[in-house]
Amino acid sequence: MKIILIILDGLGDIPYKQLNNKTPLEYAKTPNLDFLAKNSKTGLLQPIRDIAPESGEAQFSILGQSLKDYPGRGPLEALSKNIHLKQNQIALRCNFAKIKNNKLTNLREKTPSKDIIKKLNQINKDIKIIPTIDYRAVMIVNNAKLPITNTHPGYKDYKNISMAITPILKKKTCKGHKQTADKINSFIKQTEEILKDKTILIRGAGTKPKKIKPLKNWSMIASMPVELGLAKLLDMKIIKRKNEIKQAIKTNTNVYVQIKGPDTYSHKGDLKGKIEIIEQIDKQLKPLKNIKNTIICITSDHSTPCKLKRHSKHPVPLLIYNNKNRDNIQKLSEKSCKYGSLKTIQGKELLKTISAL
Repeated sequence: MKIILIILDGLGDIPYKQLNNKTPLEYAKTPNLDFLAKNSKTGLLQPIRDIAPESGEAQFSILGQSLKDYPGRGPLEALSKNIHLKQNQIALRCNFAKIKNNKLTNLREKTPSKDIIKKLNQINKDIKIIPTIDYRAVMIVNNAKLPITNTHPGYKDYKNISMAITPILKKKTCKGHKQTADKINSFIKQTEEILKDKTILIRGAGTKPKKIKPLKNWSMIASMPVELGLAKLLDMKIIKRKNEIKQAIKTNTNVYVQIKGPDTYSHKGDLKGKIEIIEQIDKQLKPLKNIKNTIICITSDHSTPCKLKRHSKHPVPLLIYNNKNRDNIQKLSEKSCKYGSLKTIQGKELLKTISAL
């Protein structure tokens, strides 16, 4: 049976007094999500046990992969731009950020103009910046070796992945392999002379990804670099995003749909915006109520509480709808799904759990 797996980025949250002690998902009017939840098996998903994960590693786990094979955020986003790393090359995910007196005043500044990027790419023949979307870019470093630490203050190195933390807004230097770290630190210092009040933050360093067993008969509908990189790594068909729910229904393969909205407002601490985008997404989901011979799974890759303005380790709500098994809960929420029959499952177990129902 065909599977539609919908990931609502950053959906999970915590209760707020101003919302009558409800989470944004509980507070939002979501008739279509609630219909699906009433007719589904429900529970909680822990994307990665005990940590607040980055999106890339969380989705890698949700797609049934072992974290020991995770290549890092940098290589994934490089792959989204069709950059295939060579020996002695590393890739890092970058943010442009605003800085004043060595203090970071905004972690997400829009990418500079093409002319400025061209100047940055003339600083060191071994380092190149490739913009992706909004404030994001990829840094490719030649003649480089790992380990290389994150300088983005919101993410801490953890084994071969990284976890979200509350940022201390102070400029950090890159550490690790001395020659490579010195090269990167020198490059960033010179970029600041060109950018004036901006800098570059790096994280998720990695080398050429190891070959991963293809995820057969799966398509990806997404627009962000990390998801597109994952699709290419796992040899998933990429469907150009137009109307993702209609596209998901029409496609003949299993399909993974990533919807970014809630996470964006969570990082801004915008409760009202998060509620509104959840309600907008719910309206888009209406066609799912009428489809047959399809398993629908809706969950998230991580919680992003508006209060924290970052990812957290809270589990996320999960529903699996297949027209035959149901828990009969009344509303999709963090609280109600806690008591669902699926209980709490780990991200890496999700695809197996879906197939077993």
